[in-house]
Amino acid sequence: YPAALAGWPALGLFFVFALQVATGIAMAFYYVPSAREAYGSVYHFQHQITLGWLVRGIHHYGASLMIVLAVLHLAQVFIAGAYRPPRQLNWLTGVGLLGLLFAFGLTGYLLPWDQTGYWATQVATSIAGGVPVVGELSQTVLVGGSAYGTATLTRFYALHVFALPLAMVALLAPHVLLFFQHGVTAPDADIKSGTTESFWPVQAFYDLVFVVVILLIVLLLAVLVGAPLDAPANPVGTFDARPEWYF
Repeated sequence: YPAALAGWPALGLFFVFALQVATGIAMAFYYVPSAREAYGSVYHFQHQITLGWLVRGIHHYGASLMIVLAVLHLAQVFIAGAYRPPRQLNWLTGVGLLGLLFAFGLTGYLLPWDQTGYWATQVATSIAGGVPVVGELSQTVLVGGSAYGTATLTRFYALHVFALPLAMVALLAPHVLLFFQHGVTAPDADIKSGTTESFWPVQAFYDLVFVVVILLIVLLLAVLVGAPLDAPANPVGTFDARPEWYF
């Protein structure tokens, strides 16, 4: 792969993660983690707060983009052989971070408390309940009892905005430190040729262009498609639940 492209997935991940943090904080100012008020607070933010629809759209599509970039990053690392000694721990922390991104998506899916999130979460927690030995206990802990309600919502909210970010920092810190310790795994062609190139100005320009492209993609999706918000969650009856594409 071209050397100029080697760091793009990681750079994109960092940029989109910063967008997720900023937009998540903005939405948290208005969000009410209650089965009675959660949907109304999300609806209010999306339709009545200035540019709320744009902020939520960026957050929604940013989550999908992070999964795409994380998979590309891991694929690039695998192709480059950067999982080999002495970089095994860096690879393992990267895989752990990918798992956390899926957990962010799963916990955030319920927070609007709409039909899609409500029923998809029932499917997910039921799958967790089928795990041998610890399944029933884990399902009870996630749901907060036997019925889906405010206890379920507050637990998913606590996971999404407190527990998972702390876990992310706990894995990201050694991941970045190990990267600086071992350095970039250069493409074989560059290693054989001994070619080197300074970061400024060419690589910096490439990176800036990539960040701008990512921003434009997220903005276009937020403006042209928008973040979905189904009808309020209705425990009565059934619903054809569909998870996010990355599940």
